[in-house]
Amino acid sequence: MWKKSKVTDQTATGQGGPSEAEQEEEKKAGIKKRSKVPGVMITQFIEVLPEGKSTPDFLRKPIALTIQEGKLAIFKANVCGDPKPEVTWGRAKGDMSDTETFQKKYDEATGEYTLEIHRVSGEEADTYKCYAINEYGKAICTAALNVIEVGFKKKKAMEQLEDIGRGRVNQNFVRPCVRPSFVLGSVDPAEFRKLLRKRKGVDKEEAVKEPGEIDEKFWEIIMSADRKDYERICAEFGVKDFRVMLKKLSEKKKERQEEQAKYIETINNLKHIDIKGLGIASFEFDLELKDLTSRIFLYKDGVMIPYSDEEEMKHSLKTVGKKLIFSVRDLKAEDAGLYQVDVEEVNLFSTDFKIPTVDFIVKIQEVKAKEREDAMFECVLSHPWPRIKWMGKNATLEEGEKYTITVSEDKLIHRLLIKDCSQLDKGIYSAAAGIKTCSAWLIVEADSDPASHGKKKTRKTTQAGGTGLDLGKLAQEQQEKLAKERQEQIDAANKARAEEERLAREALLAPPPPDTGDGDSGEGGDSGEGKDTGDGKNKSKSGSNKSKDGGKSVGKSVGETKDSEKEEDDKKNKKSTDDSDKCKGTSNYDIDPNANGEGDGDSKGRKGHPGPLIPDAVIDAEKERDDKYKKSTDVSDKGKDPNVKSGTGETEEYIDAAGMHSVRTRQGPLLKDTVIDPNGQSGTGETEEYTDASGKRSESTRQGPLLKDTVIDPNAQSGTEETEQYTDVSGKRSERTRQGPLLKDTVIDPGVQFVSGLSNVHALIGQPAELMCKLSNDNCEGTWYRDSKKLTADDGHIMSRDGANHKLVINRCQEEDSGKYRFEADGRKTEAMLNVEDPPRFDPDDLSAFSQPVIVKVGNSTTFKLPFVGREPMKIQWYRNGEELLDDNTTKIEKSFTQSRLLLSKCQRKDTGEIKIKLKNEHGTMEAISRLIVLDKPTAPQGPVEVLESTASCIHIKWRAPKDDGGCPVINYNLERQQVGRNTWKKLGDIPGVPEYKDNDVEHGRKYCYRIRVVTEEGVSEMMETDDLTAGTLAFPSSPAPPKVASAFNNCINLTWSTPTDTGGSRILGYNLEKRKKGSNLWSPVNPTDEPIQEKKRAVTDVVAGNEYEFRVYAINVSGLSEPSSPSEFIFAKDPKNPPGKVEDLKVADTSYTALSLSWNKPTEEVGVQDEAKGYFIEVRQAECIDWTRCNITPIILTTFTVKSLKAMAMYWIRVIAINDGGEGVPQDLDNYILAMPPPVRPCFTDNKMKSFMVVRAGNSVRILLNFEASPWPEVMWLKDDVPLLKRVNISNSESSSQLLITSSERSDSGIYTIVVKNLVGQESFSVEVRVTDDPKPPGPVELEENVPGTVTVIWEPSPDEKRDDHLHYSVSKRDSTKGSWSTVADRLFNNKFTACNIMPGREYHFRVYAKNDMGMSAPSESPTWGSERRKDTFVVNIPAYKTCDLRTAPAFLVPLRQHTAPKGYECYMSCAIKGNPKPRVTWYRNNISLNTNTNYLITNICGVCSLLILRVTPKDWGEYSIQIESSLGRAESSTKLTVRE
Repeated sequence: MWKKSKVTDQTATGQGGPSEAEQEEEKKAGIKKRSKVPGVMITQFIEVLPEGKSTPDFLRKPIALTIQEGKLAIFKANVCGDPKPEVTWGRAKGDMSDTETFQKKYDEATGEYTLEIHRVSGEEADTYKCYAINEYGKAICTAALNVIEVGFKKKKAMEQLEDIGRGRVNQNFVRPCVRPSFVLGSVDPAEFRKLLRKRKGVDKEEAVKEPGEIDEKFWEIIMSADRKDYERICAEFGVKDFRVMLKKLSEKKKERQEEQAKYIETINNLKHIDIKGLGIASFEFDLELKDLTSRIFLYKDGVMIPYSDEEEMKHSLKTVGKKLIFSVRDLKAEDAGLYQVDVEEVNLFSTDFKIPTVDFIVKIQEVKAKEREDAMFECVLSHPWPRIKWMGKNATLEEGEKYTITVSEDKLIHRLLIKDCSQLDKGIYSAAAGIKTCSAWLIVEADSDPASHGKKKTRKTTQAGGTGLDLGKLAQEQQEKLAKERQEQIDAANKARAEEERLAREALLAPPPPDTGDGDSGEGGDSGEGKDTGDGKNKSKSGSNKSKDGGKSVGKSVGETKDSEKEEDDKKNKKSTDDSDKCKGTSNYDIDPNANGEGDGDSKGRKGHPGPLIPDAVIDAEKERDDKYKKSTDVSDKGKDPNVKSGTGETEEYIDAAGMHSVRTRQGPLLKDTVIDPNGQSGTGETEEYTDASGKRSESTRQGPLLKDTVIDPNAQSGTEETEQYTDVSGKRSERTRQGPLLKDTVIDPGVQFVSGLSNVHALIGQPAELMCKLSNDNCEGTWYRDSKKLTADDGHIMSRDGANHKLVINRCQEEDSGKYRFEADGRKTEAMLNVEDPPRFDPDDLSAFSQPVIVKVGNSTTFKLPFVGREPMKIQWYRNGEELLDDNTTKIEKSFTQSRLLLSKCQRKDTGEIKIKLKNEHGTMEAISRLIVLDKPTAPQGPVEVLESTASCIHIKWRAPKDDGGCPVINYNLERQQVGRNTWKKLGDIPGVPEYKDNDVEHGRKYCYRIRVVTEEGVSEMMETDDLTAGTLAFPSSPAPPKVASAFNNCINLTWSTPTDTGGSRILGYNLEKRKKGSNLWSPVNPTDEPIQEKKRAVTDVVAGNEYEFRVYAINVSGLSEPSSPSEFIFAKDPKNPPGKVEDLKVADTSYTALSLSWNKPTEEVGVQDEAKGYFIEVRQAECIDWTRCNITPIILTTFTVKSLKAMAMYWIRVIAINDGGEGVPQDLDNYILAMPPPVRPCFTDNKMKSFMVVRAGNSVRILLNFEASPWPEVMWLKDDVPLLKRVNISNSESSSQLLITSSERSDSGIYTIVVKNLVGQESFSVEVRVTDDPKPPGPVELEENVPGTVTVIWEPSPDEKRDDHLHYSVSKRDSTKGSWSTVADRLFNNKFTACNIMPGREYHFRVYAKNDMGMSAPSESPTWGSERRKDTFVVNIPAYKTCDLRTAPAFLVPLRQHTAPKGYECYMSCAIKGNPKPRVTWYRNNISLNTNTNYLITNICGVCSLLILRVTPKDWGEYSIQIESSLGRAESSTKLTVRE
């Protein structure tokens, strides 16, 4: 199972808390408080803290660690509290008294407490606690230390064995992939095998994976994966048997569902971990728990990691309804791994996070585009990536009408095209590949043309952006680099594999090291059976050794099995006779004095030898060494009768104290084996279990008393009664006494060894192959085998021996010669593979002939043919210029088993190029290259024609060679000339192959045209005709560029200039130079006019020191002088100046968050050292950069400057450089860096009228806005009743203000809100009392009592809001029968009783009680009537009966409609007046058709005046119009006619 490190005391949110005992203890000890830091428990000792004092708390708590054994573990913590708390450290299970291992430190500068654990081991794996205590309370937090132990430790194995026996396992101790190895301690040997089986069930994760066994991590991943990912996961973990995998997966899923059913209702919508961009990865799922108090744990690679609900933490959990979102921020390479989510001890979800190694070689760069222009971002990656994530203004961009995303074929170049840019598109765009990101600005420049303002601009077809680099070349170089790296990795893997094989061979050849210590256990008995419970799981051969009386003896051994690394997995279940096993053992032998001859035990059991054997011998040998041992025994036993009861001189192999293999000789008769009781008691009839030859369990009975073991010292010459300590089977220390004289050891030759073994050989079919090895003995013969079959000379192999070198030669390898070859000598062997390959091959002569170029004329056919040999199937491909050729009309490919032919018909000139054939089979690839040259006529010469000279006597022209010479070199150019105005062409003949001609046979002023053709061996090209060229026309050159001053001195000024852009059709003969002194209008020549300057430079020496001059130049060709150039700049004739010195008194005048102002003084002048400064450059660089950026492009003259566009709170270095004609001076830097911020200002609030109290109705929003000023930017913190705010309160901070907003307030939001503004200078705070309330509910029932005559006591039940509102009070109003109004008799009552005075008899009194608060007043609670009113006689009024007036009337017309005649196109207005009660319904008709729903007529009914309006009268409106009024009392109608005039 994938092991998870359990933490006994979790500290992260959602990962547990203190135990019940600790909680109960804290309740008794004091008041439990919440800490700002998750996982910290605070206990307050007193109920009310003194002012300014506080309980301890952790600013930074120690975090859990998982480190390797032997490393340094460091826990760090920062605490706060007043008075300063005392910090101590503790652990859950052990003590910390060892000062060398546990070192506690405190750094006064940082206030950091540190616990260092040096050279950690499994014993230090525990839960550690940090205590902070002062007189007012204490704070506690915990952190777990998990230790990964490397290697095998005997002591630890013994402790684990005992823990498993008692059912205890250290859960903080992580030791992955360690083989289960145990050493016998106090455990009874008879119970050892059972204990091993128990251990195997307890510690599953430490079991070694069997061959074919699937990694548990595979099941963790695939149980949470989608079905579409099964194939990929199986390929990754090497799982091939899908049927078995799916069956087992179904069983595991069923088991997990049963486990999950204990804690969860549903889990669905599982989304695996994915990178979301901006360095964040997350995974999510929907979860519904049965018990909301169930704990959720997060693991990475089996190790618990803390998480929090705060998004700024490294690992965070966000809960949205039923959805759980786990996020990992600030991604790094070490964040990759298997993430698992558990509820209590049940696994819910597993996801494997892999971080790619991709990075950006070329990042996207800033793009400036104009409106309605396209913009392009492009980048190059270090590794192929199918598609990167593009984001614009924090939103993911997708392919569509606005954006086009393209990827190159090699998946290295990625581009984003933003179409039709507008001002809305500007912003920051970023590209994300894996965990790497890069970003750049898109700047959209508005159209500067004011005429186009407000108009829709035309769509541009241009494209802005791009890196300006050859990305294709960069991508190709990166591909080559990746291919080289892959090849280097393959070579390194092959080299490592070869080195492992070499070391394995050396390990097999080297003698085994002595080892009598820790190891795996094995059993041996009379049957010669030895078992190994280690990884080898080997069993020795079985034999038999029976005594005369048929009794059997049993011995037990403790040994260690070491397998070679290479053969460990595939030989676990073989017997110990396998060549890769080496067994070391220590045995106590039972000596049988009645034994009838020699025992037939195996060398690994080492039991049953006759004679007084030497006990506790350790034997370590391979099968070959066992054979050698048997041979040596046979040699020593020659001539002996096996039935003789006694014998001497027999030898036995053992390992002495120095680790050497030796032989010792048995002297005297055989004795019966005895077993010594470790308790010193003797007895008979005791039984012992053993395994016989058939593998069955049997028992043997010990006969006779126990005897003590004897040891013979091989180094002592004589002596007896010497004692030696040893460890018996039960692990107890005992002593044994040596009896008799010592015997001399005999050293045996270890035998033949391989100095160098066989190596794998790859040979071509038909070629010779050679296998060779070298032995350590020159006189040793050996045998060769192929696939376990012995080779002889008759098989066609040459086997030879040259001293210790043995060689096998195969003259002509065939396919049947492939196989595994083995050489054996004296029980040793070495193996290697011979692979006979048959790749494609060409005959050298055929290949040489094929490589010769094939030349063919255009339109003809040609054939390429090449024989080959090689194993079928063979893939044959033909290429021309890198493109594969397929059969078509002009190409035909013929293939056979021995050759391939390519037929090209109707060859064209474009077919010229490289012809390649490529052969491929399972053994390799072969290529051959030839060249096809198709000859054709050349193309015409290339223009344009350049006129080198055009005078009255000649025309000199030049052209360019043809683009394609047709495969043959140019021999001649054929020219013809025509004089413009004539119809005939004059042949000038052929000229040599130089594209240039000078025609001297011309007439002045005539125009000529030339035709030029190319002549080669294949024919004449098409002609090229020139433009008309005039002979002798004056064509003056254009003006040269203004001269430039190279240097100036008191007596000389050096000038340079360039050739004019237009030479006038002839070469430049020279230049004339003129100068003029400043203030003069006269230009004087520098050189004589009849002696032009040939070079494009001149040193003017005719100058006067101190004067200022300007210069101009003329160009001269055969036609004459050009126009003069523009004058140069004025230059003084004086020696060059020295650069200025450093500026003085450089200082910062003012700073802000985005700019800073500088001022300085001019540098001093020193004659001959530094001259006056003419300008200044200001340079700036950030503290983390090394490059300086120049702020001004041109030098400034002023000695002040403002640097803008700075980053707030960033550190900058500033320097100023003075400059003059002599160059730049030495920069002057500021002494210290400058922080981009205003001068320090202590925080203060700027509002003059700040409200300190506000009342808000419940449900309304609470908004508190406070303005302040502070520099640097302060830290703003809001508190409610001195406690941090809840998350439902929104805080918005800016540079100079802060706002608190509660969108929907509740009564619980009432309290004192305090803002604390703090920076480096100081802090300021302000408090606002907020009272959230609502209209109070009315008081309860009101009762009246009379305790004193003339008074009434009003008693009422309190309002339900009285407990929630401490500002609630009551008001009482009174009304008597003599007055009709209510009067307030009491207000602001905070009790529920009031006594009203001056109660008059004979009157009735009523009372009302109101509840009041800051929001308003409640509804009244009425009292019963108090008192009785004096009765009077009834006054009777007789009112006469009146008849009810009926105001209803039938509908009628007061003013009927009248006839109308309206001109066409004018409006017509019809109206009438009606009456009726109830109001009648009005309907207009035209020709008996209702007009009420016709929108062409405007119908109104205002106060009985009904009207109809026709806006534009047309002939269609001609007709009869009527109006009908109707009600329940009747109906009336009026009509008229409308006549339309034309």
